[in-house]
Amino acid sequence: MSSAELASIVSESLRQDMVRYFAESRKLYTGPWRIEEFDHRRTGPGFSHEELVDCLHALLVDPGSLACRDLMMRMCRQNVPYVIAGQEVSYLRDALIRLAIRDGNTDAVSAIVAFFDALEDALAKIYLTGYLDVLSHRNDMRLRHIGLLAEKNLLIHFEKHLDWLKQLTAAVSVRDRVAMPEARHDRCEFGKWLHGEGTRIVRDKSHYTHLVETHAAMHRVVEEIDGMMGQPCDSLPIYALMKKAENYSLDIGNEIAMLNSMVIMINYNKDPMTGSLTRRSLERVMINQLEISRATETPFCLLMCDIDRFKQVNDNHGHTVGDRAIVHFANALRSYLRQSDLMFRFGGDEFLLMLPSTSYQQGWDVAEKLRGMIAEQPVSVGDETLSLQASFGLLEVSGSKTSFIDSELVNNLIKECDQRLYLAKHRGRNQIA
Repeated sequence: MSSAELASIVSESLRQDMVRYFAESRKLYTGPWRIEEFDHRRTGPGFSHEELVDCLHALLVDPGSLACRDLMMRMCRQNVPYVIAGQEVSYLRDALIRLAIRDGNTDAVSAIVAFFDALEDALAKIYLTGYLDVLSHRNDMRLRHIGLLAEKNLLIHFEKHLDWLKQLTAAVSVRDRVAMPEARHDRCEFGKWLHGEGTRIVRDKSHYTHLVETHAAMHRVVEEIDGMMGQPCDSLPIYALMKKAENYSLDIGNEIAMLNSMVIMINYNKDPMTGSLTRRSLERVMINQLEISRATETPFCLLMCDIDRFKQVNDNHGHTVGDRAIVHFANALRSYLRQSDLMFRFGGDEFLLMLPSTSYQQGWDVAEKLRGMIAEQPVSVGDETLSLQASFGLLEVSGSKTSFIDSELVNNLIKECDQRLYLAKHRGRNQIA
């Protein structure tokens, strides 16, 4: 909405009433006694109460003022949530309405409501435009990263989903309902795969159900967006719905990334003794995981672990018992890991675990659970049992924070994870570092 359109909403006399009420509320706001609406104080980076109040005052005095627009653009660039600005506008609107009610000025009340409704949509439109530009850029980056994958596997289907999201972003940007992508969740390209071949690939029922429900929920949001477009004051609800749609999209990306790891576990060579992936395939898989992390903008975790004092097990009980301890250790690890987690036998009793779509805290929780399980499950050695303990080195990795993905990066990450395992040993073993 242009400044001229905003100015035309109220008459000159009512606008002067609003200026007068604004000046009175400003005195209450800046004085020692603050009205209730302003009692929440400063909100964070990007702007202050005073700055927004000054902008709104300038707009009332001069409907052609660009101060509010410039402030909103700056806030948008600094990622200040729109809800903060929206709350400020609501507080100011309520303050003016109270003063108009006090004077019995019903015409001014109506004018204030109309003016601030239009103002809120005008400011939300600035935010929506900025957000759609950022989303379009992020989506293009994700598509480029997937395009660079040496092995796309299941990511080829997420690539089709991102093409769909790109079409949605473009249609919303110009409010073109004809250009909107397929609304039915089972008829878009990703949905066709999910309800077709995907039913055979995703064997875990709960995992498959979550993916289907997430995808369907995102399409319901898009149906809401389609119904909103073209309505008066549509910018704010569309802005909120588009952010919700992107969150669903990222969740879908996380699910596909984990399913992709399950495909890798099936297709790559295994260690004959433990059934784990071999060290020979580690670099190739790690590079693939880094590229997926970059494309989906989600971190993953590496866990390096081994059996504490394993040399004593071999020395005291022989290599046959040592091999049995390694198999027991591998089975214990595998019993708690998700199907999408990757386990490599790094050497001897040392294993590297790769946990897709996992934060540092989530990785720590996994390591702590595994540490406790190992300690609680002894190995049977004839008529006796052999108690084991294990140490873990934990590292969170984010593909989006790396400039280059190559063999050197892989080696450096493994080295850092191994150093953390060494630190856990140095601190006394049977712990996480």
